[in-house]
Amino acid sequence: MNIEKAHGGIKVPFEEIAKNCIFAYPSDIEPILGVFSLLGGEDMHNECSNIYGEKQVSEWRRRYQFLFETYEAAKELYLFDLFDILLDVFDDSFSVKRFYEHLIAMPEDERLFRMAAWSYSKISQKEILHALSDDAALDALYSKVQDRCPSYLGLSTFIRHNSRFIKDYFELAKEMDTPSLKGAIDERSRELESFKKNVAAALGKGDPLEISQKIMGKTFQNRGPYETFYFVPSLLIPGRSFRLFYENGTKHNKQILVCSIREEEKDTKDTVAALKALSDETRYQILKLLYKNGPMKGQDIVKQMQLAPSTISHHMSELKESGLITEEPVKTSKYYGLSSNRLKEVLKMVKEDFDL
Repeated sequence: MNIEKAHGGIKVPFEEIAKNCIFAYPSDIEPILGVFSLLGGEDMHNECSNIYGEKQVSEWRRRYQFLFETYEAAKELYLFDLFDILLDVFDDSFSVKRFYEHLIAMPEDERLFRMAAWSYSKISQKEILHALSDDAALDALYSKVQDRCPSYLGLSTFIRHNSRFIKDYFELAKEMDTPSLKGAIDERSRELESFKKNVAAALGKGDPLEISQKIMGKTFQNRGPYETFYFVPSLLIPGRSFRLFYENGTKHNKQILVCSIREEEKDTKDTVAALKALSDETRYQILKLLYKNGPMKGQDIVKQMQLAPSTISHHMSELKESGLITEEPVKTSKYYGLSSNRLKEVLKMVKEDFDL
């Protein structure tokens, strides 16, 4: 891999590794992902605390209290959709500065509409536009999302002070772009090289969409077509991977697959939780159903299982919490799928622990 030293960190040019498939590692994307890890409480990994120190992380939480509290109040609106806007600017000239300028230049109602999963509550962009200045419209909007956003003040702050939310987010990202981060990335150059080689080798034998599914351990509901596939490694990504794409049928559609290069940590508690989820007959049957049929909407699972929606909802929450199912939003619906990678991890750990 052509790795260039730049300002104490590494700079990896965008590189075509197969037809219409690009390996990309703009290292200044890391602080953007790092902020999201901090906002989520580092519940997936402690890389930020390891790199910056717990004292510095605590200081950021104190100084960026508006950002952290606003996120906490509105996080169930699926604010990870903020990254969907990366699709607009992600190319070989990508930079954090360009991403920020694009976000700030967007009409406020459009930015807000794309930042969160409003479609689940059947909220239109027009309703958000009215809520920016009309209290009655804000009240009506809150009535639709209060099950996921219990704080009226939190919702109001997120909507009417969204520019500050974005500004603070990128100010924190700028502060996180330190020599310590660059050093941590330098130390992972071998993992970056390995990620690139493994993806390139897989693409030499298979279709990029199928390779993406294998990497994520799920079957996609939204399948493009995509003109370009980007494969992006990351150290600070909150989870194991995420995928960005426009809706099916969008002109010049692309897919961005961001994957962790962290070594998977074995956690007995997580394994026990997964085994507990598997031990219930209904949940086991749901997993078999998803294996057989691929991604399904919640209401279709209810029909197939012939159980009350509240019962299925409870079991789906348990399965999602244990990481055994995946969730993919498509317009006003959520599609659930079997997380084959997670299931393999659990079975592998049991096999190793008991030398089977």
